Amino acid sequence: MLLLFNLIFSSFISSLYSFNYQTVEHWRYLRQEQPIDNPSKLSSYFGYSLAVHRSSLLIGAPRDHSPHDIITRRGTVWKCEFRLHDHCQRVPFRRDGEANVRVGTSFDNKTDQWLGASLAANYDHIIAGAPFLKHRINDGHSIEYEIPGGARIGKYGTSLSMIDNTQIYSPSFLNWYSRNYNQEGYSEFGFQVALSKRPERIIITAPGSFYFRGGIHSIPILNYNWIDTRHPFTAPHYPWHDVGWLRYPSNYSSNEYDDWCYRGYALAIGNFNNDDNQEIVVSIPKLDNYRGAVEIMNSNLDEYSIRTINGIQMGEYFGASLCVVDINNDGLDDLLIGAPLYTVKKDGRILADAGRVDIFYQTFEHKLVRKQTIEGTREGGRLGHALTNLGDIDKDGYNDVAISIPFINYGSSSMVHIYRGSKSGLILKPSQILQTPTLNGFGWALQGQFDYDNNGYLDLAVSSIQTETVAVILSRPVVRVETRLQHSSPTIPLNCTLLSNDKCFILTLCIYLNDESYQQSKRDFLTYELQLDYEKNSVGQRLFFRETYRSIKKRHFKISDRICHDYSLYMKDDVHDKLSPIRLHINYILSSKSDPNIVPPILDPENSTFDYNIPIQKDCGYDDICIPNLHLYTSK
Repeated sequence: MLLLFNLIFSSFISSLYSFNYQTVEHWRYLRQEQPIDNPSKLSSYFGYSLAVHRSSLLIGAPRDHSPHDIITRRGTVWKCEFRLHDHCQRVPFRRDGEANVRVGTSFDNKTDQWLGASLAANYDHIIAGAPFLKHRINDGHSIEYEIPGGARIGKYGTSLSMIDNTQIYSPSFLNWYSRNYNQEGYSEFGFQVALSKRPERIIITAPGSFYFRGGIHSIPILNYNWIDTRHPFTAPHYPWHDVGWLRYPSNYSSNEYDDWCYRGYALAIGNFNNDDNQEIVVSIPKLDNYRGAVEIMNSNLDEYSIRTINGIQMGEYFGASLCVVDINNDGLDDLLIGAPLYTVKKDGRILADAGRVDIFYQTFEHKLVRKQTIEGTREGGRLGHALTNLGDIDKDGYNDVAISIPFINYGSSSMVHIYRGSKSGLILKPSQILQTPTLNGFGWALQGQFDYDNNGYLDLAVSSIQTETVAVILSRPVVRVETRLQHSSPTIPLNCTLLSNDKCFILTLCIYLNDESYQQSKRDFLTYELQLDYEKNSVGQRLFFRETYRSIKKRHFKISDRICHDYSLYMKDDVHDKLSPIRLHINYILSSKSDPNIVPPILDPENSTFDYNIPIQKDCGYDDICIPNLHLYTSK
């Protein structure tokens, strides 16, 4: 069944410090239509989670209910193709239609299971967590409900069909003792999910395991032995599923100090070792007296491999969000850790829940060093609620990052900040601030590293579950120009005046398009303004264009790979300041004819201006440096 979606081109979005994410008419909105039986009811949490699979955006709606489904609020994962104006479809996980599926003496209850609360995907697989999947256990003496949770993984072939290629994972039947609600019974398995590349494994967290101390599960993907079964929980009935199923911690101590610490609240994958295998990064936001911590371990969950990063403030929820990204392009993964409940104390002010993001850089010895910190400036804004690696959105050679602040003024003034990477690290002044007054909680979830409009530049998806909207924000192509100046003589001759030879001083300005990825368009125009003697006022100006007798020249032309212009210049007759050079200043402006289906390019602000100095002929010797030779004589 197709979901009726509105793909909207809107004009109420604002952007500050605008760089290359588009605003206004080129933003696109995916909205789930309101239920026909109750139009005022918006409760599917559309946009709760986001992921990318091949050429599609995956959107989790964990409380979604289909009017033709006998299971109430089963939850849905929507798959939205990148082609413009296309409808979104439900990911066809095998549905096992009954609300309660019997397995021996237990029942599987999918009502309010929150399918789609977490998402991950690679080319072959999509995995969705259902952390509130329930089991009803009947041991002959009593009936007990457990909420161990579960996760569904679907395998895509060339036919893109997953209906007969779905497996369900749950820890409930790993062993009998795990049925105890204090062990795996309330584990919320599927709270976070990930797919590692090296080695190929499924990573699933269960923050409710063992008195909510939490746990991590690492499961191999056995593509060569994929089994199609209608059995709702394959383990341990198919032994191959048990082989390599790892869990950390494998045993729990009786130390109540670790209770309710929520290990596995957030999850990320990265390389933080000297081998090719990826490591698992998990957060424990309530560990250490609510200061929180982040653990890094290998995919085998070996205890000896664990490295711990500790939070610093009680209650900051350190590790609520995680982002792995190589910021400075040194080939090593770096780590951003969000603490959205951090209280900022600055200049005598206390900003509760302003939020904070700590940035850790990996050294060549594979140590993580905290070098930068971003603190929120708005009380209750919760900076760092969501983080994402955007990839290199402006093609400057460095990855960029988005950080959300979704709860400013109770969500009515939400923002997403865009930060650019560089050789020295993250540039802490946002290059762009995305904001909309109509989407409360804008920035609940973020997803980067996909090209929605196929223009060669990576785009961004931002969700607002309060309004059940996902905004797809397109990147504008970045135009970089190179300026070269040549002049007919090294210095400007003093005798090159209006009455002299009109070719006594020729300036050649050449502009080169310095970006192979930019596709030239007849709609794109470049304007430059060349100003002579830029630092002088109109009275003190010394150099002029011969054809106009002015010191400013404007040109407007279509963008091409190379364009050159020659200008004949002349000096003022009575020049008093011959020592200071004449400064040339060039300012570029890029414009495009409007087309609602094309995202217009933008000029890189770093080379939108150009300055150049030309010295005046002074006859001060071979080094052209004038030294005063003043002699003073006195007489009686």
